[in-house]
Amino acid sequence: MYCVSSSPCMSVQVIHAIVAIKSIRKERITDDLDKIHIQREIEITSSLRHSNIIRFHEVFESRDKIVIVMEYASRGELYDYIQERRRLPETEARSIFRQITSAVHYCHKNGVVHRDLKLENILLDQDLNVKLADFGLSNHFQRGTLLQTYCGSPLYAAPEIVKGLPYQGPEVDCWALGVLLYALVYSSMPFDGASHTTLTEQISQGCYHRPNPPSDACALIDWLLTVHVDERATIEDVANHWWVNWGYEESVCDCSSSPRQECPSPLLAPRYIDW
Repeated sequence: MYCVSSSPCMSVQVIHAIVAIKSIRKERITDDLDKIHIQREIEITSSLRHSNIIRFHEVFESRDKIVIVMEYASRGELYDYIQERRRLPETEARSIFRQITSAVHYCHKNGVVHRDLKLENILLDQDLNVKLADFGLSNHFQRGTLLQTYCGSPLYAAPEIVKGLPYQGPEVDCWALGVLLYALVYSSMPFDGASHTTLTEQISQGCYHRPNPPSDACALIDWLLTVHVDERATIEDVANHWWVNWGYEESVCDCSSSPRQECPSPLLAPRYIDW
């Protein structure tokens, strides 16, 4: 960082940093639902301040496009990382899952449900720190108010989603966390139906393959992939679970679920996009 101009009243600083830029041409967005998702992604992500959530720096709007400037995660998607490594040591799987849990815990604490947790939406920076991304399907939730939108990726969808039932919000993220944890420790997916119908049946019944020998995380996976919502692990349960915190002095709730302390960069995100 260096000062390129200064006066008693003002200084202009230039920060040299690599960022990711997402450019959206308005003419290609004709569906009202897509417009809502883009607007919501901007509003929600710009409000979140957590070290394991991808950070929005600036949002610019012109007559024909929207340009979103975001934190750059140089190691790419967690999906590709697992594919390259084939099988992660359990200590590394735990470290990654703790960070994902921390990000989701922070979201739920602030009334936000992601609704599209999957390996492809979890990015890694140069130091292999987790960066939760893509809040296009996210939404605010309130206790006692149910959401009804069917969204997310089929392989990660909770039983209530595939059945088309109303849901609170956090419970569908917790189911997806179970799928993610399974993928991290076994390097495969729990539900692999040959057809959409078979996949839906597997998810609805909570019927998935349990590898042998099992991971030490198998009990937590079972708890997260519980069909009955009232019996499913909550994000608090996950954050305080022994497997997640094994080898760490503090639980996820105690050590890393608070927002970043540094001052956020100024956001130019419009409250409403002029389509």
